[in-house]
This record gives sequence, structure tokens and C-alpha cells, in this order.
Amino acid sequence: METKAWYYRQKQKLLLTTSYLAIFTGCLLNIPAASAIPLKDHVHIFNRDIPFQPTNNLVARQDAREVPLPPGSTATDGSADLTFYGAECKMGLYEGSFRNRGGPVDTGPGARWEGYPLGSRFIGPEPLVFPDNKCVNIRDLHPALPNQISAYIVTGYCECRFYDHEGCPNEPGQGGFSAYNREDAALWNNGPDDNTLESFSCWKTSHFDDFNFCSIKFSDNPSTAIGRPVSPLDLLKPKPPGQVIDRRYTRDDMTNSPTRLEGETDCQRMPEGITLNYYKINGCSCRFYRSENCENDGYSFTDGNPGKTERIYGLQQDLKSYRCRAPFGITWVPRDDI
Repeated sequence: METKAWYYRQKQKLLLTTSYLAIFTGCLLNIPAASAIPLKDHVHIFNRDIPFQPTNNLVARQDAREVPLPPGSTATDGSADLTFYGAECKMGLYEGSFRNRGGPVDTGPGARWEGYPLGSRFIGPEPLVFPDNKCVNIRDLHPALPNQISAYIVTGYCECRFYDHEGCPNEPGQGGFSAYNREDAALWNNGPDDNTLESFSCWKTSHFDDFNFCSIKFSDNPSTAIGRPVSPLDLLKPKPPGQVIDRRYTRDDMTNSPTRLEGETDCQRMPEGITLNYYKINGCSCRFYRSENCENDGYSFTDGNPGKTERIYGLQQDLKSYRCRAPFGITWVPRDDI
């Protein structure tokens, strides 16, 4: 990681030094400054950030072509950062390192693009739809990214196929890979795909055919639920054991019915008679509500991913219902119920 970051810093310093020398030489020879810097070689240094593209109707003009683009941004100042969680299809492509999860943005010295490969219903007044399997050449998103991507992330109900050629060639022997709720912050450590990607295509899916079961656990005493003290206070002044409520949802619990969509459970009531100090979700994503029947106007938050999500203390106490779905998001911690 340090070696790659050092390489890009040295590369950037060399290009900047060369550019300043070209400008100085141009001034001495009375050459216009614009012609002293070859645009092709330096566009990713001097015009790195492309404004947010709020609609897939905008076009990028490359080689006299008009190319529809999915909505997204190359801004590196934090103004258009995405939260990589939720059912909506999202992607991040990075020339340098990856954005630390839950921490500050750290994309290193390189270019990046973050956006919605299948469009977004949250950007404007009308849903913006980008069709399934529409090939996107990465150079149309950012001219500095082709054959330079070293980190990526794909989240939501979509799968994306990356290719090492433009035009998404689906031919035997071509390089690339597919990603579904997956990330890699260091492609150079994980196979042959570092600095090779040139195009991608995505399609909507929840992988419900692969879903087997998930589980959720509630308790008013985290130490009882986990099976060990969670803080020194639990050793010095143990609390009553409290209740532990385990619930399990199978594929049959999420199939189509008059009261639910495929891939989600019926509305579930929160456990009664406990102060919620602990919950653990394994293998699904659950929406929690302040209303008793999962009404949208009572929606509070969503939590859970294909792995394990565990929360203790400081939890919201006015929750009355929830509904679990096929999981989305990154598996930061493996499941412990299998």
C-alpha cells in the first residue's frame, strides 16, 4: 500500500514539475500557456474533478461520440460522497486507496468515481433509470481511471461485471470479474485485476435464490445475550439476566404473499416487556419502525448485512415493529449462526 501510494505521489510530482517547466518555457518563448501543457497527458491532473452528473440523460463527449452516463461524481472534496449501504445499486471506483469504512475519506493521490450504475430514485423529482446490462466505458466517467483502478465497491440489489477491455466483451479468455455487495481496497494484493479495468455493466438482482435463512436476537442484557461480560461494570455490579429473544426467518418466510414482496418478511412486532439494550442480526437487512405495523411514515432506520451486525446500549427505545429482507451491504464481520 505504501509503495503504491509513494509511486503515485512521485508520478504526480514529476508531472507537475514538467508542467510548470513547460509553462515557464512557454512564457519565455511567448507561447500561450494552454498550448504549453498537452491536454491529453495532463487532463487528469489539472481537470480531475468532474461536477456531479444529476441525471443519466447527460452525455460525455469522447471522440465525437455521445455517451449516456449513469448519475455520479468524481469530486474528491466530500461534496458528493455516497453512503455505501441500502438497497439502491451504488458503485465506487478508485485509482488510489479506498475510503475507510466509518472514517474519513482517504482516496490517496488518485482519481475516483462514485455513483448509481442503474440510476437513482433519490436524486431528483423523477426516478432516473439506467437499463440493466448497459455497458459503461470507464474512460467516459473519468479519463484518468481506465487501467488505473486499484480499489472498488459495489453495494445494493445489483451485480456488476467488470472487464479489462472497453465495450464489455463477453468472450472466453477475457479478464475481469463480477461483484455483488463486495469491495476490495487493494486489488494489487488480490489477483490479476489491478490497473486493468476498462468497462463494466450492472443488472438488478437481490440474489434471493441464494438466500437460505437469517436470524435476529434481542435482549435487555448484552452480557447474557453474548455469554460474557461486555464491560467492567458488568463484573463489578452484575445486572439481572434479563430476557433473550431469538427469531429466525427462512426463505419460505420471505416468499411472495398478499402482505409482502418477495425477499422480505411480514411485519414483525418488537419484543414486549424489555428495555432494548442489545440486538444482533445475522444474514439479513432489517427496517425498523416507530409504528406498530411497519408504516412508512414511522420508518426509523435500516441495519444488517450478509454477515453479522451487533449493537449494544444506547439503542432507540421507541421502536415498535420491523421487517427483514434479503441482505445488502458489505460483510464486515462473518455470520456466527451457521
